[in-house]
Amino acid sequence: MSYRLDGYCGLYCGACPTLLGTKAGKEAHPCHGCKSDQIDSQRYCATCSIKVCARGRGFEFCIECPDLENCDLLQKFITDEMWPYHQGVMKNLEFIQCEGLATWLEMQQQRWRCGKCGAVLSWWDETCPSCRAAVDSYRTER
Repeated sequence: MSYRLDGYCGLYCGACPTLLGTKAGKEAHPCHGCKSDQIDSQRYCATCSIKVCARGRGFEFCIECPDLENCDLLQKFITDEMWPYHQGVMKNLEFIQCEGLATWLEMQQQRWRCGKCGAVLSWWDETCPSCRAAVDSYRTER
């Protein structure tokens, strides 16, 4: 099964700890990205109201929605203090709209790698899980 690394909301699923655990074969509830057919039924992505809204309206990304500026769902998502890495989604959506999905995915794949050893990073990593070098976490996106 293939992975979908782009979220409707503008998150890069390739830095999600659950998806990374799935790729490593260590996840009890595997996920291949929120746009895939294999999502973790135990976590938020399975019932995400942003995903339900975007799919229901036929959008690949929230940026396509004419009601985006007044969207309470996305505003709540962005400002949720429990998940501070959500704060970068508007910048991501705008980049996708201007530069295209392929360019954004390529940029994200580089962004979420250790500059020293090339290991893949999650949103939460402050140090590389492989070489222990300091890395830019989600805080860089803020």
